[in-house]
Amino acid sequence: MNSVSANDVHRTSIVIDGLNASWFYVPSVLERLALGGVTAVNATIAAWHDLPQTMTLIADLLALVRAHQDRIMQVVDVADIGAAKTSGRVGLILGFQDTAPIGDKLQLLAVYRALGVRIVQLTYNHCNRVGCGCLEADDSGLTPFGHAVVGEMNRLGMLIDLSHCGPRTTRDAIEASQHPVAITHANPLARCPNPRNKSDDALLALAARGGIVGAVAFAPMLTCDMHATLDDYLDTIDYLVNLVGIDHVGLGPDFMEEMPAEIAAQALRGMRPEVVKQFASVTPTTGFASIAECANVTHGLLARGYPPDDVRKLIGGNWLRLYQAVW
Repeated sequence: MNSVSANDVHRTSIVIDGLNASWFYVPSVLERLALGGVTAVNATIAAWHDLPQTMTLIADLLALVRAHQDRIMQVVDVADIGAAKTSGRVGLILGFQDTAPIGDKLQLLAVYRALGVRIVQLTYNHCNRVGCGCLEADDSGLTPFGHAVVGEMNRLGMLIDLSHCGPRTTRDAIEASQHPVAITHANPLARCPNPRNKSDDALLALAARGGIVGAVAFAPMLTCDMHATLDDYLDTIDYLVNLVGIDHVGLGPDFMEEMPAEIAAQALRGMRPEVVKQFASVTPTTGFASIAECANVTHGLLARGYPPDDVRKLIGGNWLRLYQAVW
């Protein structure tokens, strides 16, 4: 397919960034989302934060949306994603990367949903009241409270994310959920043995229940090295498609653009010093170094022979279908 045709596929598609942890308050982050042709983004607004901190973060994000109504809008249902596309704005889907914001109060999930939170990751890297994260040596699985959280998120229509969960917690949650769940940002363990990545068995179990996995553009999870290329990213998408099928793969690049140093330090806490040092040495993935280069993924997939309709699924259509099923 020639370049003009590839540009047209990207321009006319619903493009969804399945996970972005950038600092959205910096204007350049919003500009990069627009440059990348992104229709909607799962925007991380909280993780390890407690109730007061989380409420402040939500208030700040909603104020940002009001201040930039010509460029961004909040997404609370699937129709809003279509509205974002039609109006040429980027739709922000509010998401958490931990259940720490609910503490031990299950009823707070309903409050957060009322405020627009639509995606919640069960754990970050370590254990919490719900289950265990991927950096725990002994993953004891989903707790009784975790089972209650899964049930309540199913009832409310909130998408369960298992990206940072440990192996047993991941499998327990897939089996416990009555709705499809997501791994919004992780790669196959078989391609790179990073503890954040997922086994083929887990990915197959996810897909068997209708879930989707988003491929990450972060080099240590792509190549287990400090650098990667767009081709490495596309190779990972190829692997996932061959493993779980075209309908169960999306984009989950996990960009952290303009993230303040203190936030990055919080995200890395609990990791070994040598791992923290490695993070500082990682170079952006060549060809997909920013969400602004998202169209390169579309071009690359088409160049590899994916039909346009399949490319549309991978760059956004699959996420859209999952949101419709869960929300």
